[in-house]
Amino acid sequence: MKTVKYLLLLIILTLIVSIYLHKDTTIIKGDKSFYVGSKSCKQCHSEKHKSWSHSSHPKIFKKFTDKSQIIADFKNRPDFVNFDIDDIDVIIGYQWEQVFAREIDGEMYPFPAKWMELTKKWIPYKVKKWHKTPLTQKCNGCHTTGLDKKTGEFIEYGVGCESCHGPASQHVQNKSMLKNFECNICHNSQTLKDILENKEDIVTTIKPAVCGQCHSRGIENTIMTHQTEVQFNFPTEYLPGMELSKKFKPTTSQTDKKGKNWWGNGVSKNRHQEYADFAKSAHASSLKNLRIKRNDSCNEEPTDKCLKCHSGDYIIKKRQKENPNNTKKIILPNLVNAKEGITCVVCHNPHELEDAKHKAEDSCKDCHTKQTKTMKNNKKHYPCPTNKVGCVDCHMPKIVKTGGKFSLRSHAFKIIPPEATQKYGMPNSCQNGSCHSDKSVEWAKDAYKKFYNKKNLADTIKELK
Repeated sequence: MKTVKYLLLLIILTLIVSIYLHKDTTIIKGDKSFYVGSKSCKQCHSEKHKSWSHSSHPKIFKKFTDKSQIIADFKNRPDFVNFDIDDIDVIIGYQWEQVFAREIDGEMYPFPAKWMELTKKWIPYKVKKWHKTPLTQKCNGCHTTGLDKKTGEFIEYGVGCESCHGPASQHVQNKSMLKNFECNICHNSQTLKDILENKEDIVTTIKPAVCGQCHSRGIENTIMTHQTEVQFNFPTEYLPGMELSKKFKPTTSQTDKKGKNWWGNGVSKNRHQEYADFAKSAHASSLKNLRIKRNDSCNEEPTDKCLKCHSGDYIIKKRQKENPNNTKKIILPNLVNAKEGITCVVCHNPHELEDAKHKAEDSCKDCHTKQTKTMKNNKKHYPCPTNKVGCVDCHMPKIVKTGGKFSLRSHAFKIIPPEATQKYGMPNSCQNGSCHSDKSVEWAKDAYKKFYNKKNLADTIKELK
């Protein structure tokens, strides 16, 4: 009888110990992975977590806790700013502008005024439509992580790790079984370790749609409960690794009847449209063009060496392979199995600290070596001194409006000639930002014509039509 009691006691103790050991590591609810928050990534990815925490992504949407989060001037408020700091529940934005919102019956709605940091001014915002602007439908798909469109709940304020890498519960579980001492007491077979080490339980894709899920402007109509159609301002079912759903309808220059979001030449005027400009650029089709297109500058058959400038997955893999801290075997893609052209992460490393980022020109010079030296006719490629301007000043001019000014760079990767200023009223590359702002458009037109030969000028102007 005592033996049975001891056996039962041993079983109970084993269960208690097992439950204790699994209290932080066993998070799987069935086979489907779910969101666990960026804090779960910190233990294994401390450096990347640190750089993420310093980036813009986690700061764009926050629960209001103290006045240090506010950049707006509440001491000098115009009459239409009819709310005070104490009325705020959440804050959207921290750098260019700030929108403030309050909770009403379980939903967040914006106050009818916002702060524009670049102009240091308050402006009216959604004055007549604030009550028709619930953040769950209009903002939270891009400003939170793990949004449940039906309940409005989300796992994390701001753009967290899982926004780009997908729900991470299985990944955290598997890595815990590999690395944690208490897990290894039971889960210690080499077979299991090999399986877990190679398990595809997290998304690590360089597809531009990962960025495009938020850096796009558009609408998606979704049928909710009771056959009610609800309009969202973002893709509602996107997961990293996928392409954007056809249900999401991005705005276009053709549908922009009031000219709010697009210039007359089809280049973005408003923010959150970087993906649309990029998708039409030569960067997006660089791999496709390599395989099917021959031109004067490249009339030979392509080889794997061409991938160093035409394939994003090749470039990223090569960087990983050359990283002195890398311990994994990296196999570079070839001309047959390469999947992506130049994508966002080739130029924007999401895991670098802001103070460690390379200049934008460094990314350009990696591939555009000839253009940074001379043009075909041995004429200088750039008209201005290199210590004054760089590649992005001409090819990515600040023609996108945010914070009350044209302060963001275009991602169409094309020069905007002075002709466009006269035709569409848009900023041009020659007078971009502070460049030649003291000169007239006529002066800029003449200077442009003198520098560029007739063929290049005709091609550039043709793009405007």
